[in-house]
Amino acid sequence: MCAASVDFGRPSEFVGAVASVILEKPSLSVLICTRNRAKKVQRAVASVLANSFTDIELLVVDQSTDDATREAVAGVADHRLRYIHTNTIGVAFSRNIAIREAAADIVVFTDDDCICDRDWLQAIVREFRADSQALGVYGRVVPHGTTGSATWDCVSEDGEMVCPALIQSTTRTVVDRPAIPHLVLGGGNNMSFRKEAFTRVGLFNEMLGPGSRIGTGEDTEFSYRLLYNHCRLVYSPQPLVEHDNWMERAEFVQHMKVAIRVQAAVFTAYALRLDALSVTHLLRTAWYLAGNRMGIGSAGLGLFHFATGFPWGLKLRLTAPPAQTPA
Repeated sequence: MCAASVDFGRPSEFVGAVASVILEKPSLSVLICTRNRAKKVQRAVASVLANSFTDIELLVVDQSTDDATREAVAGVADHRLRYIHTNTIGVAFSRNIAIREAAADIVVFTDDDCICDRDWLQAIVREFRADSQALGVYGRVVPHGTTGSATWDCVSEDGEMVCPALIQSTTRTVVDRPAIPHLVLGGGNNMSFRKEAFTRVGLFNEMLGPGSRIGTGEDTEFSYRLLYNHCRLVYSPQPLVEHDNWMERAEFVQHMKVAIRVQAAVFTAYALRLDALSVTHLLRTAWYLAGNRMGIGSAGLGLFHFATGFPWGLKLRLTAPPAQTPA
């Protein structure tokens, strides 16, 4: 077995409540994947459990190499919380474990370095109830602690510190055809799906994501796969989380090298399907890199890391995502 599930709480007080949760499917399954960040995940868990919408279960999938996260989660006395330890490595594996374990028909993702607004879940539920055709809802992500200055909508700067993986648009958007996910929808730190989405297109591709050899991108590829298959997705500014991922500029440069490689890989895989937007995005990105406009430090370095993604794109094109249910 690669994963073990544990429910934490006070047995004498919560036996009846746990039995009720087992018998009655929650409206939402909230999923947090983590590895060796006990303090941050404890804060993320607290923010989810403090939400105004309470008909949930919260699954923490832990790939940590020590017991700190287990102990931190064990200290949270709430029958809605489920802890799952796995010896797998990689966020895509964790996400897929969580999806398969989730009891609800709608699954919600945030990251262990996020703090969720009190009405985050209520806003997500409202969007799904308003649009029965929507398979996914993405929400606004702002930097934690300070707004900084936005060079792009997806990056904030404060002096020599940079916070990536944001989407700060206040305009609601509905899309059901190819679009660049991180620009239009956001990413894996604030996204939710009906389980039907995974039935239609499969789970996260496990050759991608933090912890994999390529380094990230499982959320980008999955989002684009949904759009490529003309699934209806909604971006709403109402479901709000704060992202606590400030890094020094040198670390941001390394982050961008990985991100550029992943962009090349994901969109090469779809360009090989003769997808016009993917071809355009690859050409546009190469043009920006040639002009040293992507924050990597030099045009040559940027184009080099971009080029290393092309072989990964061919491999990705030939690698099918796993199905929703285990084989």
